[in-house]
Amino acid sequence: MNVTTGMFSSGARAGAAVVILSIAAGLSACGEKGKQGTTVSRPVVQGVEVIVIRPVPRETTAEAPGTVRAKTIAAVAPQMMGRLTAVLVAEGARVEAGALLATIDDQAVRAQLASAEGGVAEAESAREEADRAVAQAEAGKSLAEKTYARFRVLLAEKVVTPQEYDEVEMKRTVAVKEHERALQKAAQMDAKVTQAKGQAGAARIVLAYAKVIAPFAGVVVEKRADAGSMAVPGVPLFLLEDPRRHRIEASVPETYLPLLKVGSPVRIALDSDPGKSFPAAVTEVVPTVDPNSRTFTVKADLPAGKARTGQSGRLRFAAGTGMVLAVPKRAITRVGGNEGVFFVGDDNVARLSPVTLGVEFGDRVELLSGIEDGSRVALSPIDKLSDGARVEVRR
Repeated sequence: MNVTTGMFSSGARAGAAVVILSIAAGLSACGEKGKQGTTVSRPVVQGVEVIVIRPVPRETTAEAPGTVRAKTIAAVAPQMMGRLTAVLVAEGARVEAGALLATIDDQAVRAQLASAEGGVAEAESAREEADRAVAQAEAGKSLAEKTYARFRVLLAEKVVTPQEYDEVEMKRTVAVKEHERALQKAAQMDAKVTQAKGQAGAARIVLAYAKVIAPFAGVVVEKRADAGSMAVPGVPLFLLEDPRRHRIEASVPETYLPLLKVGSPVRIALDSDPGKSFPAAVTEVVPTVDPNSRTFTVKADLPAGKARTGQSGRLRFAAGTGMVLAVPKRAITRVGGNEGVFFVGDDNVARLSPVTLGVEFGDRVELLSGIEDGSRVALSPIDKLSDGARVEVRR
């Protein structure tokens, strides 16, 4: 009896479980019906304008990195060797053309100038003496010529003897020779005066080299020596630039060598403000190509006040026409700081697709990723669309 009772108890429990499951299934079915009855479908966005994305031609733009440099820059070096006695400017100083930048010890040069000037005085004194000798010889020659002419007449009239005539002729010959020697001496003195003055002039030029001056008005951007240092010819003491005129010097890949010439239009964007660019024109093209980087140098002048020496920037230029995927700007929507477009599938459901944008041209913007060729993209009304919204496409 105990065994039989236990068996019936187990069967009863199993039956109860089946009943409970059946009730739960019934309740679940009722619940689903209730839910289906209360489901609200999303409204359809009417009159949605769409466009099929196809490749379109676009003028491609290339860019090359560059550095801003002063158009006029000078490494100011001394022209004589000596100790710097004074350095009169500091870095950042604005100077005028001809301004004194530094001085070099000039005692030895002044001594050379004094000696050369003494030589000039001595040569001029000797030339004055030679001039007096020439005047005296000219007078002697003139007298001898007149005496000779008179004695020749007297000889013809047999008033004087041939011996007296010969003596007068000899004196005339001597006077002519003395005059010639006096003229030669005077010419030599003239040459010595010229030489002495040349030496004095050279000494004055060297003395002027003791003053290091600015070749043009500008700003001292670098000072490389102080008072007491040794100045060496050809070794710069200062770096001077004209702050009013700058240019960008860009390294352009050699494949673009046929595209860029003097006068070619370009645009320049500085890395300090990459969102802004301004027009310019190529002013110089260095045709030699660097064998290591395979680039050549292109220079373009910048408007006054646009940049400073040493800034980095980009030189942009037209590089031909290419085919790109593009979409009208009005199709772009921004969600959470990111750009996207509404892609409309064959089921007429709008789905928000993140995209990567490229260069803008006209009323379009290049699509780098996110949308494929042949996709349908909504143009309007963008403000009424949401991800997953059903749409009715405008015909």
